[in-house]
Amino acid sequence: MGKIFLLFICYSICTYGEEAKEPEKPLKIGNLSLPPSQQPGPLVGIGENVIDAGHVQVFLLADQYKRAKGYFIDVVPSVLYGITDKFSVFFNLPVAPRFKEKKQRSEGLEDLFVQLEYAYYTKESLLATDQATVVFSVAFPTGSARKNPPTGFGSPSFLIAATYNHTGIDWFYFGALGAILTTFSSKTKFADLYEYEFGFGRNIASPPGWIYAWMVEINGEYASRNTEDGKINRDSGGNVVYVTPSLWISSENLVVQLGAGGILTQHLYGNQSRFTHQFVLNLGWTF
Repeated sequence: MGKIFLLFICYSICTYGEEAKEPEKPLKIGNLSLPPSQQPGPLVGIGENVIDAGHVQVFLLADQYKRAKGYFIDVVPSVLYGITDKFSVFFNLPVAPRFKEKKQRSEGLEDLFVQLEYAYYTKESLLATDQATVVFSVAFPTGSARKNPPTGFGSPSFLIAATYNHTGIDWFYFGALGAILTTFSSKTKFADLYEYEFGFGRNIASPPGWIYAWMVEINGEYASRNTEDGKINRDSGGNVVYVTPSLWISSENLVVQLGAGGILTQHLYGNQSRFTHQFVLNLGWTF
């Protein structure tokens, strides 16, 4: 019994030492040299917007998606807030300065959306961090489904998605799957939209207090045909896969990301002009 008691005491002391031991924190070098909000992430992807509790980021994103017979230009001011270290809320107010499809033009407010994201898995080591999240957002019909081209769905829509990212000192990669579920407006039912993406990148030699990195994103969108006035619109829907290389620059407060790319493959239903290329710029500031 005495030996068992001594073994128990030794085990308790060893266990206490292990429990009291501080968890490993990533080395502050390369992609990990700045806080999570300033580390490289997707430019055109879904989610991955979890930041430390109490932190605020403001962004201004601008993009142009060019088609053979038109283009779509968006400007999106947004605010991201870290409710906890694992849970964030993201407010976005997209505006269309100009949409053009063949001879039709439109402009105005798009659908405002609020995104919630929760990191249900986070793992840190000396050389890397891994994180998996779930994303939910709701979009309000502040845009117009009656304009041509439309600037909104005309009714509420919902995004459900899951993401995963791995950030090492030199390399990083990420991916996501999601679906935008639309609802009926008075005359139109836009098809549900399914999104998928994968990206990777590498740190570039950077001065102290900065992170420079390049990345390549491959993201796809698939939708079936829309329904208008009870009839199927044969000239809607299809599948498009984009490839977007980009450059990331960040400091303790600043985030700059600039990308330009093209189309890997596309299959559009009916008579629709084909996408040709895209430009995307995102500017952010962290408080």
